[in-house]
Amino acid sequence: MRARWAAGQIARLAGDHWKASPEMWGLDSLAASEPIQKMVAQDAADADVLIVALSSMERREWELMEWLDSLAGQKSNRTASGLFIGLLGDEKQQAGELDWTVKRFLLCAQRMDRDFIWHWMEEGTLNSNDWLASSVEALLARKEPAPDAAFLQDAIICVQSPLPAHRLLA
Repeated sequence: MRARWAAGQIARLAGDHWKASPEMWGLDSLAASEPIQKMVAQDAADADVLIVALSSMERREWELMEWLDSLAGQKSNRTASGLFIGLLGDEKQQAGELDWTVKRFLLCAQRMDRDFIWHWMEEGTLNSNDWLASSVEALLARKEPAPDAAFLQDAIICVQSPLPAHRLLA
């Protein structure tokens, strides 16, 4: 899974002074009771890094965008602006809605006080994290590490099409 790879790369780039704080949430959690929905949304809003992996660009993912827009209204406990990473497409998919998706992600990132980067996930992409390194370094520079080890919280959301939408928060 590409989003897990990205989360692992972020932890490696962050080094020993930062501890990752992963939690996993399935799509059914978002459709569960209102208290669980609120908890998942708050975890995502509080995350230092929000990763959205969207394999297909064949159609617009309105439900995902509405959920991301709702995060902008959440009060966040982050002490610094965060990072929003879009992992888009794959070697088999067309880029029909790429422009629309990137613009919507950028707007969501701005509303959530996050820097935004995206990367097209074609074959061979997992061989290098160069495209990710400077953004992670900038994020860590904004955060003040604790004397021992500070926490870096990631949220991962995956939407795989044409299968039903599947979102994971970690």
